[in-house]
Amino acid sequence: MEKKLTKPIPLLRQGIQKHLLTAKLVLLTFALSIFESNAYCLVADDLNPESDITLQQIKVTGVVKDADGQPMPGVAVKVEGTTLGALTDINGRYALEVPGANAVLVFSFVGYAELTMPVSGRTVIDVTMEETTAALDEVVVVGYGTVRKSDVTGAVASVRADAIKNVATTDAAAALQGKAPGVQVLTNSGAPGQAATIRVRGYSSNSGNIGPLLIVDGLKVDNIQYLDPSMIESIEILKDAASAAIYGAQAGNGVVLITTKTGTKGLATISYDAKYTVQSLARKPQIFGAEDWINYKRMSGVDIDAALESNNYDGTDTDWFDVVFAPSWSPQHTLTFQGGNNVGHFFTSINYVNNDGMVRGDRDVYKRLTAQINADYNIKEWLQIGTNNSIENWNTKSVSQMSQYGSVMNSVVTLDPLTPVYYASPDQFASSMKQAYDAGRPILKDPTNDMYYATSKYITDDSGNPLLQRDRVDRQNGGINLRGVIYGNLKPLKGLVITSRFGYRVGQNTVHSYNTPYFATPQASTYDYSISADANTNYYYQWENFANYNLVLNKHNVTAMAGMSYTENNVDNVSASATGPNILSGYQANFRYLNYVISNVVDGTEKTIKTFSNAPSQATQISYFGRLIYTFANKYSVQGNFRADAFDSSKLSEKTRWGYFPSFSAGWIVSNEDFFAGIAERIPVTYLKLRGSWGLNGNINVLNNYMYNTTISYNSSWYQYMVDDGAPDYGSAPSGLANPDLRWETSEQLDFGIDLRFLNDRLSVSAGYYDKKTRDLLVTINPVPEIGVASTVVNAGSVQNRGFEFDAGWKDRIGDFTY
Repeated sequence: MEKKLTKPIPLLRQGIQKHLLTAKLVLLTFALSIFESNAYCLVADDLNPESDITLQQIKVTGVVKDADGQPMPGVAVKVEGTTLGALTDINGRYALEVPGANAVLVFSFVGYAELTMPVSGRTVIDVTMEETTAALDEVVVVGYGTVRKSDVTGAVASVRADAIKNVATTDAAAALQGKAPGVQVLTNSGAPGQAATIRVRGYSSNSGNIGPLLIVDGLKVDNIQYLDPSMIESIEILKDAASAAIYGAQAGNGVVLITTKTGTKGLATISYDAKYTVQSLARKPQIFGAEDWINYKRMSGVDIDAALESNNYDGTDTDWFDVVFAPSWSPQHTLTFQGGNNVGHFFTSINYVNNDGMVRGDRDVYKRLTAQINADYNIKEWLQIGTNNSIENWNTKSVSQMSQYGSVMNSVVTLDPLTPVYYASPDQFASSMKQAYDAGRPILKDPTNDMYYATSKYITDDSGNPLLQRDRVDRQNGGINLRGVIYGNLKPLKGLVITSRFGYRVGQNTVHSYNTPYFATPQASTYDYSISADANTNYYYQWENFANYNLVLNKHNVTAMAGMSYTENNVDNVSASATGPNILSGYQANFRYLNYVISNVVDGTEKTIKTFSNAPSQATQISYFGRLIYTFANKYSVQGNFRADAFDSSKLSEKTRWGYFPSFSAGWIVSNEDFFAGIAERIPVTYLKLRGSWGLNGNINVLNNYMYNTTISYNSSWYQYMVDDGAPDYGSAPSGLANPDLRWETSEQLDFGIDLRFLNDRLSVSAGYYDKKTRDLLVTINPVPEIGVASTVVNAGSVQNRGFEFDAGWKDRIGDFTY
């Protein structure tokens, strides 16, 4: 018969407590025995030069060498667990007093694996240090593959994740500022959401888009603003023609290659990062206060005192910068999931940005939600598949800028400090403003306090109140973008990797703009409402197939790559607008759309002007490319690239659509020569490399819409004739001169460089010279007007860019501190 246990919980608790007490006694006894038997060791480990306890000192000497048997000066030799240490001299020798025969020496040097060596009673300890894999075989991304950094023969600047992970920006382009020589990062505006512009080795074209070609994970993209720096693993800038020639007709202004992060092997991790950035004016221009402005007018011969008296000046001294601008916060949140093992990796990052600009109010705001999803999987040892994708949702509000009459910033710097921010009633208006008010012109008010925006009584040629310019425009722009690649790597043979990669971009965005009629000054005013809407959709895809083969035979290393690419870009934009007086059925926020536009007929004439446009376009390209790299004994490298590009007939005629872009480069690692060992004994040079290159690139950014051809314009005013009834009639004429020989711009570039590392790789220096000449510039000219042709596009002129580049860096380690 089964017996029921009574009060099981108290009995169980008593048993656990009994066992815990026994375990505590055992552990205490064990700890005391360890302490007693190892008391001397504990004292030795805690020994420092200021201790009163002294032990038997042993003097240890030795020589530290590298893998080639060369002595290594500057190596840190430290007694583990103490502050005792020494550095090796120019001959790699060291001498150190250690506290006892059981001490342990730790040898460390930048770029080399840390080495631990027990003394074990020895007085002479010689060691050989090995370079870390990163120092020997650091990989640099190039077009359609990777190469060892030591094999790079072109001008390639590499920026790693650690260099940009803590920058106070949400724009990947802005994160490059000051990170690479020969690369400029410019911003035309401080407005939230305004993307930075990258320039590689200056301006070499007069086309509209003179920035470099942007490639993210193998996908050609139109911008990199969507990429948060925390998602980037590395950025490579291909500056010379030799390294960029693999991208042919689109690489005339350089190439920026970006690789996003992948998951790391080991335990999966979840991380959250929050960043709050405060924004304020970097510099405040020194402009006149009220007193200085009045004195300036007096010195200019203006009877300002009479104007002050007639306008009842009350001592107002307005600082328009303080009125319009204020510090603001930009929060940023990033949530990351990543992990991996021998089979595959995954990386997912979600980033949110809310950038409220420095202009007071909510009229300049940039919001962005981005997700990066990367994964790869090894189905077999010979087959890997993967995908890298990004999803972006963004929205911006912006104020008027970059215009003579209507820009907020222009108003801030031109409006005099004697003008107040607001007028309470029309009795305070300036004369021109009062006349407009009496005539029924709209004088805008601030909706927050129901007061009129003030306008100057002392100057007339200005843009009016900057707050008025801020509020008269309501403009929003937003959309969704999908970008990604799907790839497969086939490895049928050792050293051979065949890649098939499909890339895509899908984008949709809308723009809504509403401008109200206003009067600020006779120059800054309008009678009409203006409303517009744009709906833009685009999709782009590329299909690329290429193979990389690497062969190593003794001292010979051969790398070959060949492939083809096909791209297609489709754009469909619809735009519509309406202008005129009283064009909407209502003027509240929910009526500011084209659907509510009404006809406005005055004296039998339609005053509402409506426009629309829509012209879908498609552009295609096919390319063939290849590369061959030969390296001998890790000393001599030569490289050749070649690409052939062809575009559809919308860009060039059939006879000029193909372009061919070769390049050649060579490098010599002098420091790997046998004779260099003698040089290194006299000067602290650990690495010396010479390189040179030549190549051709192209630029087709300005070519579109059949510029080489022409159309027929009907009802041409240049071709008039009389009909039977005596009335004039108009015929047809060419709209321009056809130029079937039109071709793209071509850049030829020569480049020389030297790379050095000193003091066992602590100091790195790179210097270079380049000479780039761009010919066949695409220029629009106006022929003789008598022939009745407005304009035509021709290849004319050239631009030369030449200069020196210099880059220096220092890295070191002091104990556990690295910098």
